[in-house]
Formats: sequence, C-alpha cells, structure tokens
Amino acid sequence: MKNIINDIWASFNNHELGASARKLTAFSLMICVFYLHLKFVDSVNVIEVMILDLCGVSLMLGIVTIEQIIKFKNGENN
Repeated sequence: MKNIINDIWASFNNHELGASARKLTAFSLMICVFYLHLKFVDSVNVIEVMILDLCGVSLMLGIVTIEQIIKFKNGENN
C-alpha cells in the first residue's frame, strides 16, 4: 500500500518515477465506478451495468474499439 501511495505522489513530479498517466486514469476511473456501483446498482439494473462495465474494460484494455462495438450493436458481421 505504501508503494502505491508513493507511486501516485511521485507521478506529479516531472521525472521517471511514479505511475504513468494511463495507470492513474484507470485508477481514478475505477474509484468512480466503485462509487457508482455502491450508490446506484441494485437487482433491477445489474445486467445493464455489467454489460457497460465489460464494454468499458474491453475498451480500456484495447481489446475492442468503438467502431467494433457499434458494428456489433447494429448487427454487421465481419
């Protein structure tokens, strides 16, 4: 835990130590997702939330692109 805090703190300095911008963005987005899950997800909308989460993770990891998701939604096959 101490290393994570040190990496985050060192990221704000202009040198090679610390986490990258991609890691910091992913970390902050996961904090937001965690909050939204606690506040708004219940048994009524859990399926839709899981679909959105999986699409978001796929986009963040670069597994799929926005274009591929739109084509899948519209029913176009490769």
